[in-house]
Amino acid sequence: MKTIVIVGGGAAGLQLAIDLGRALGRKKRARVVLVDRSPTHLWKPLLHEVAAGSVEPTVHHTSFALQAERNHFEFVQGELVSVDRTSRVITVATGSAGETTDADSLHAIGYDKLVLAVGGVTQYFGVAGAREHALALDSVSGAELVRDRLHAALRSKSLPATPQADARKVRVAIVGAGATGVQLASQLRRTSRLLNQYGVHRLDPVHDVDIAVLEAAPTILPGMDGGLAARVSRRLAQQHIRVGTGQRVTSVTPDDLVLGANERLNVDLVVWAAGVVASPLVATLGLALNEKGQARVGPTLQSLGDDDVFAIGDCASCRPTNVARELPTRAQVAFQQALYLVEALPRHLSSRPVLPFVYRDYGSLISLAGGRAVGSLATVKGSSGWYVEGKIAALMHHAIYRRHILSINGWRRALIVSLSHGLERWLGAGTRLH
Repeated sequence: MKTIVIVGGGAAGLQLAIDLGRALGRKKRARVVLVDRSPTHLWKPLLHEVAAGSVEPTVHHTSFALQAERNHFEFVQGELVSVDRTSRVITVATGSAGETTDADSLHAIGYDKLVLAVGGVTQYFGVAGAREHALALDSVSGAELVRDRLHAALRSKSLPATPQADARKVRVAIVGAGATGVQLASQLRRTSRLLNQYGVHRLDPVHDVDIAVLEAAPTILPGMDGGLAARVSRRLAQQHIRVGTGQRVTSVTPDDLVLGANERLNVDLVVWAAGVVASPLVATLGLALNEKGQARVGPTLQSLGDDDVFAIGDCASCRPTNVARELPTRAQVAFQQALYLVEALPRHLSSRPVLPFVYRDYGSLISLAGGRAVGSLATVKGSSGWYVEGKIAALMHHAIYRRHILSINGWRRALIVSLSHGLERWLGAGTRLH
């Protein structure tokens, strides 16, 4: 029996494992194996809400082992150590994170087809001190650390020992005005208001909590539709969030940001959301890479130089024949690539012809606080067609997550999961208070 190994259980990797398990694993047509370092999956676009305390991550976690049992694939929890592309064998360290890797913790898995869906990591652009002193939203633990640091700063500045107005200010700087940065800024403004209402801090939630988004590019949401960026800018201004474009951060210290040559900003919390590069793991596999360390793939998402290795999502450099440039690191790109491989991989296994991957840009949705969102929807020809804002856009953004829940759970379980999420938000009073 031939084996397909998928490394990375993000939205794309998990979707691919479930669909292939249902199509191939259930009928014993192929063995499907998913490898991930974590025992659970969390939809990554929720991380900014975890950081704001409006989502409790444990309620939204999905167990890989449970999904494997239900959908006829195997799950191996561990860290990918190496890939022997000649023998077509991967080595996984199955010990707990932080433990010394020894022979007993190494697990070899042979493959016929290997899919890399390992995602990306925060890109620091070589900025001094950024990795050490800024927080990142590339994991649940990182998002929870943002939440805890913000709560601690609000409580600390509320103490009577800091009576001066300037000393009472909490200054939050978000570096990077892409989707993650602007969504986080909006959610943190809402959090500052709610925590004040619930008595967690006594600061003025607007004037005493300064939230700034800094972007090196000339506009926010670089690479997205200009009309969308203008609409989001207005929404951020309404929330009293400062936006600085053309602002290049050159250094980060425990207490300051340095802009340009010597402009220094005092900050209590820095969140780095300035970009994503491929996981360093990809560079160790001997594959052709682009300047971001992403594996270059051809029209059928096979890596250049090794037809048995595929790459999707943030770790892949992909330019389909129907688009003019390399695809961005966006969730809809990874999702479409996963759905493509659900059809393509069985054909590869049986040596049947495979059509190239075709990408369709459906537009962009930016989720803002308070059940609001802003979106640009693509026309049939792929250009920006029209815009949606407010509750309708929020419902559309919410529907994307519900579609993910439905696709991995089926409609009966998805209904129960959605009800539990609704109860979590209702019983949690909208934000975490500690």
